[in-house]
Amino acid sequence: MSLSSITTNILSSLGNNTGSVIPIATKDLIQNQVIVAQYHKDGGKHDAFEKFIEENGTSAIWLGGLPLVKKIMDKTIYKAFNISSDVDIKKLKKGNADSIEFALDKLKEQGKEGTEQYKTLNTVLNNKNLTKALFVSKFAVATLATLFALTKIITFKQKSTEEKVKHKVMLDKMQENALHNNVKTTATGKMFYDKFDASNKNNKQKVSKDLSFKGLGDVASAFMYNPILNQSLLDVGITGLRYKTARDGERRDVMIKEAFEIAFLYPLAYPIQKGFDLLFGKLFNKNTDLDYNVLASDSFESNLANNSIKDSLSKFMKDFDIEKIGKDAAVDNKLLNFIYDNPDNAIVKFLKDTGDVPTVSEVVGKKLGMFDIKQATDEIDSLGFINTKSVQGSLKKLTKMVDSMGDAVGFADKAKEYLKGARKAKGLSIVSAIAFGIWAIGILQTQVVLGARKNKTGSTENEAVTNLEQKIRHQMAFEGKNQIGKKG
Repeated sequence: MSLSSITTNILSSLGNNTGSVIPIATKDLIQNQVIVAQYHKDGGKHDAFEKFIEENGTSAIWLGGLPLVKKIMDKTIYKAFNISSDVDIKKLKKGNADSIEFALDKLKEQGKEGTEQYKTLNTVLNNKNLTKALFVSKFAVATLATLFALTKIITFKQKSTEEKVKHKVMLDKMQENALHNNVKTTATGKMFYDKFDASNKNNKQKVSKDLSFKGLGDVASAFMYNPILNQSLLDVGITGLRYKTARDGERRDVMIKEAFEIAFLYPLAYPIQKGFDLLFGKLFNKNTDLDYNVLASDSFESNLANNSIKDSLSKFMKDFDIEKIGKDAAVDNKLLNFIYDNPDNAIVKFLKDTGDVPTVSEVVGKKLGMFDIKQATDEIDSLGFINTKSVQGSLKKLTKMVDSMGDAVGFADKAKEYLKGARKAKGLSIVSAIAFGIWAIGILQTQVVLGARKNKTGSTENEAVTNLEQKIRHQMAFEGKNQIGKKG
């Protein structure tokens, strides 16, 4: 495989907006280590360890555990009820143009009644309520499993830190005791030791009162917990869980971190990517609206070079009012019939490249002897869902792209050169957006948290760990006092 092919595969994966975990996994993998490094450099003694456990553990759940739970349910519960999880649940939503009934009619019209896809869709059609119930159950189980696993990670993190703090306090006490015993053996030390020893009955009451008063002050600064908000049900659960299990003194840390992550995951994600698209598009004088995998598609380049996309788009615009796509049921029905009836049309091929028209994947091999290696075909996947609103968006982007190319359309060399520049611009945009996200969550968010700590306590130490250490010291001092009292 050439360097060019490898680069294309990487950037296509990183810029994949069709639900792939690769962009998230890449960002999280790097971002998590940046967070750990920042806390190791500027944070408290136990911050780096705790962040390493929590951040990487959460990513492992999201990217591995959550899909695994869903896959297990697909292979067990779904299979037990003879329902295919491959059927997109949106096909069951009332009012959607690409319904199960529509897909079955098209397959029947094409003489494919004996195919597996027809049988699968027919089974789901006859068990709509069961299919919906299975989908809801899968979501619920996956969500609860995720929250349970995250609870275990947070508990492990907190328990590990508590053990480390206990060990440190015990070492400190041992050093104090060793120093105390050394002083006691000297002549001067004996004189002072007799005067202030807690076991001395003349001093016992005074010393005990002092310890008791200080202990009450430490106990008064105990633990407090509360939840927070998010846009997604699972993220609400995760955010609430993190906030609820937060120890005394770290609630604000959690709020700041969750606010940053929610902001950059939801409302700011698209504007940031769009901003970089516009920036690099301007610098390279190229249109960067389309996904990288489309710009890298051989069929897309070929159809631009031979003018078939421009001709097909021109004809399509005459037959369809693009503004009504995704809004008018009759127009949507006409669009879906066009897609199914013209699978080799340049526009339909373009929509296959964008992922708006799902295609069947066939198994071409095995990875590690266990995992299927799948390869997309040109056959339309009737089990998938065609979102007509999304189709409208892609067609508008295509129109802008064709217009921006000018006379490069219809000429192989010019089209190739234009797409080469567009890929460079888009690639830089993708990498820049990911890098910006890593900086925002990994560095900016961390510094804001540490800054907030310093403003409140004058230290970047985690207040929760500081409180924990004080509590343990008080407990050990209290136990030591009782032991001295018993001896006395």
